[in-house]
This record gives sequence, structure tokens and C-alpha cells, in this order.
Amino acid sequence: MRYHDQFTSQGMRCVQQVSLLKLWERLRGSQELPQFSTLAAEDISRSVDKLSICEVVHTDSGPRFRIVKSGAQFERMYPERRVGQFLDETLSPAIRDQALEHYRRVVASRQPSFSFTAVRKDDGPIIRYERLLLPFTCDGSHVERIVGVITLFSEENGFDASDVTSGQIIKL
Repeated sequence: MRYHDQFTSQGMRCVQQVSLLKLWERLRGSQELPQFSTLAAEDISRSVDKLSICEVVHTDSGPRFRIVKSGAQFERMYPERRVGQFLDETLSPAIRDQALEHYRRVVASRQPSFSFTAVRKDDGPIIRYERLLLPFTCDGSHVERIVGVITLFSEENGFDASDVTSGQIIKL
């Protein structure tokens, strides 16, 4: 399946997300999941600010997601240090449940996931929060890493990335 065609038809607008999705498809080849070790620094250098990498920790109550890398875009959204913490402990209440649902879906389906959410803080601009999640394996059989690519868009200038974490999800 060519996910980049599917996700662009669903509204993926970020060129960097499309590029990373095509890279994931190329690295995967004929395997179900690409090896995390094949993801080279030069392949992701143009998108590193928008990346979050999570280690999948399997527990009796389901998978949890430990943050091992957090790009500058995330640092603007979440000023507190997130590396080493679990995703469910750091996400804002406005987007937590929806985000975790997508991460769990990636683990269960072993396929990428794309979603977008509209968020607004008070009477501020509407911010479109796009999330692309890419599953990787280390042992060849399980989803053990998820590379997330987050992009924020607004039709208005001057929005603050931290508005995503303190705003509310709205329906468009």
C-alpha cells in the first residue's frame, strides 16, 4: 500500500511528512516493518525539529510510549523536559486521549497513522495539529519504536505553539 497517496488524500499538507512517509515505505521494502537501525541521521535531518521518537514499552495494561527524542517543535509546545518520560504523563489533556489512541493503533496495526486535530485557545487562531506516526522494529517482529512527525498550521500569523497544549479541540 502506498500510504503517502492515502494520507495526502486525507489532508496531509506538510512536505516533510510526505517525504518521511515515502522514506518509511522505501526502508520497509518487502518487510512488514522497517528496521529502526536503517533510519539514518541524514535521512531525517530536514525534519528533526518536528520529530519525536518513542520507545514502545509493553506492559500488562497495554503499550506505553517512552520519549527518547523530542525535537524543537515539541520543546516550544512543552517547555518542561520530556525525554525519558512516558507520553501519557506529558501530553496536555486537550489532546492526550486522541493522541494515545493513534499510538496504540500504530502498535496494533503495525501501520502508519495520520491524523489532524483543530485546537483553539480562548479566542485565538485555529491551529491545525497534524500527526504522522511511523512504526519501526528492532527485533524484526514487534513495533518497538514510533517516529512521530508533528506539524502545526494556522491561517493566521503569530500563534504560539504552546496554545496547542493549553487550548481545546474544536470541530471544523
